[in-house]
Amino acid sequence: MGSIITRAKRLRALRYTIQAVSLIGLNLAFLNAFFPNMVLTGLRCMGGPVFYCDNCPWSTIFCPLGVLVRYSKIGLVPLITIGTIGLVGTLGGRFVCGWLCPFGFLQDLLYRIRTRKFRFPSQLRYTKYVVLVVFVLLVPHLWPHQPYSFCDGCPSGTLEGLIPRAIALHWHVTPGEFNGFNVKFYVRMAILLGTLLLSISVSRGFCRTLCPLGAIFGLFNKFSLFRYGLTYHKCTNCGACAKVCPVDIDPIKQMNDAECIKCYECTTTRHIKMGVG
Repeated sequence: MGSIITRAKRLRALRYTIQAVSLIGLNLAFLNAFFPNMVLTGLRCMGGPVFYCDNCPWSTIFCPLGVLVRYSKIGLVPLITIGTIGLVGTLGGRFVCGWLCPFGFLQDLLYRIRTRKFRFPSQLRYTKYVVLVVFVLLVPHLWPHQPYSFCDGCPSGTLEGLIPRAIALHWHVTPGEFNGFNVKFYVRMAILLGTLLLSISVSRGFCRTLCPLGAIFGLFNKFSLFRYGLTYHKCTNCGACAKVCPVDIDPIKQMNDAECIKCYECTTTRHIKMGVG
């Protein structure tokens, strides 16, 4: 078991490094401060597959959830964004969640804080599908001018968009940028704080219960091109792969489950391998 933990730690370090690089890549517009003629914000015409708020001053691509919400409000279908999500999901399922998502990276780091840890009831996994249908698709379409969509309470958007813009504008009230310390501001801050506290005690708590993008990618896990397979002649039913799983599933019994974020840590047991088809 010791060698498995060692291999898992090494793989986790690699994953953290790639997540950090992804965070930098999603914020390349900060280079505009040094190279004014480099208009990297023009890349925001692209709806990327990563959960990262395009309201962040340095963001270089559109958040796919933000695109879905905005198009729901005007009754249109964002074909390019849906196609991008479909392509990425078909290739790797929730691979993006485990290796590229900055908000997932933050949760991974917060969970390393030494404190009492908890496990969620498995039934809570379905709440993210409710969030997807109700707050990403239905509410924006039915009440387009009301602040009840997913984006209006998104903790990632608060951390990456609202707070940086508020700081950058020195707390001045500027329409469309930062509307002051109103009720909505405090509600969003409370949601963010609750999410961060949850992440300290529950591994990937937001991803597993509330993330609509994780819900979408999870639908692809069973039939994505790259998925896990069991090495039967090596499996001893020791349970080691379940012990290293960051989302508390049993990879043997729940192979390629919708909750799996394709972090690859279960492959360090050498009972499971990643393959094509």
